[in-house]
Amino acid sequence: MPRKNVENAALLHSIAQNLFNALPVFRKRVLHLDAIQRECHIPLSHVQVLALLQDNGSMSVSEISQRLGIAKPNITPLADRLIADGLAERQRDPSDRRVVNIHIRPEGTEKLAAIRENLLQQVNSWSERYTHAELKELDKSLASIIRILGRIND
Repeated sequence: MPRKNVENAALLHSIAQNLFNALPVFRKRVLHLDAIQRECHIPLSHVQVLALLQDNGSMSVSEISQRLGIAKPNITPLADRLIADGLAERQRDPSDRRVVNIHIRPEGTEKLAAIRENLLQQVNSWSERYTHAELKELDKSLASIIRILGRIND
């Protein structure tokens, strides 16, 4: 096997292992998502949908499903729960009355703001443990991860 292929295989193996190792670190140690979900009484999947709606406006269940990579049959009950909780609502598309979109309500925007504030407080606490240079490196690294991994399904 040519050296280049061996190097690529090793790099890909390392990336896969780092992704595997990063998942629990992000979920438990860095973001404390379980605590946020308990405090805010909302699952992470609901937060993702609210953030998507806030960033993109009204969307159909199909659009939400496609953007989040979650099966459409799983999005419908999730949307129903957000609507029952008063965080989102259904609206008919003015250009096509057959289409029903999900829209974030002011209560959903407030819930999302509280979650983001909680996250900001966590990040603020890091400033005591890390130097400014380390925080800048983290910021740049996270931006790179989002940019690169955001193209995976394009």
